[in-house]
Amino acid sequence: MQVDTRSAVSDVMGTFNFNDDASITEEEFLFQLFKKKKEDNDPREMDRIMSKILKHSETQLLKAESLITDDGKPNIERIRTLFKQFDSDGDNSISIPELEKLITTVKFGEFKPQPEDIIKELFKEFDKDNNNIIDEPEFVEGVEKWLNKAVRVANTPDRTRSVDLYDKIVWKHKVYDKWDFIKSLFQVLLGIVMLTFLGGPLMVNILELSYAMSLPSFCISFVIVPLAMNAQVAMTALWRASEKTEGTASLTFSEIYGGVIMNNLIGLTTLLAIVYAKDLTWDFSAEVLTILVVCGIVGILAYSCTTYRLWTCLLAFFLYPFSLALFYFFQVFLSWN
Repeated sequence: MQVDTRSAVSDVMGTFNFNDDASITEEEFLFQLFKKKKEDNDPREMDRIMSKILKHSETQLLKAESLITDDGKPNIERIRTLFKQFDSDGDNSISIPELEKLITTVKFGEFKPQPEDIIKELFKEFDKDNNNIIDEPEFVEGVEKWLNKAVRVANTPDRTRSVDLYDKIVWKHKVYDKWDFIKSLFQVLLGIVMLTFLGGPLMVNILELSYAMSLPSFCISFVIVPLAMNAQVAMTALWRASEKTEGTASLTFSEIYGGVIMNNLIGLTTLLAIVYAKDLTWDFSAEVLTILVVCGIVGILAYSCTTYRLWTCLLAFFLYPFSLALFYFFQVFLSWN
């Protein structure tokens, strides 16, 4: 093998010579040597890499099937299934290009290692015979080792969730227990009680302000009151979305969808219950039809799309004035009063 002496010397000088004086002192040499040794032997980096790869394998490649059985043992059949997915060319081995293809699909969050560094660490961990490929026995043995570590670190009664909990522990995410659930439930109930007692006075004050400003009833019912009631939700959604992470984006969508569904279901159910109980005349066709049209548009979009492009936000913003215009059309032009 031919080695370019000048290039090799340049690489060594670039690694060890910090002050660019064309010489390597003993201090520079020892500092870089021990720094490299510490980085190579740092177990936390490998823990982070493997936790994300195992979690990605369970959630994406195996479609939420656990790599660990109910009794806490690695599921060998699913490990072999996973190997076949990694082995894209079907030669019963995982090569560097195949492993690199996998690495590009794994989301490492704030930890952004170089793909070549990950591949180097993985081959050091799995390739026992140093032939630059990972065969099936090596893969099964390596994954089995890390799954056993995940079970040991997670230490949870539900062994099938060990990989998920191991990932949260390694990345120092908060793991919620029963006390957190009870505390959250209490806060939700407290919030419901507060809304029950404060919602009425808030609506009265809004209506009195609107009447004092001589605003039409349509503007009061469908512009001012909705904005006042949903301002907090909108601000929370914008604040969470500004973090630009997958978790916060999912929580934002969940909160918005939950609010829309609960508002519509509870509102329509309460309305129908009152009309039925008091034997009132039905006079809400315009409101109900407007809600059904808007929910139908959102439902079709949610059913047909798994990824939301930027233009969908323009459609979402347009639905609010569209619903107002549609309701106004029903009331004024069709006389559904």
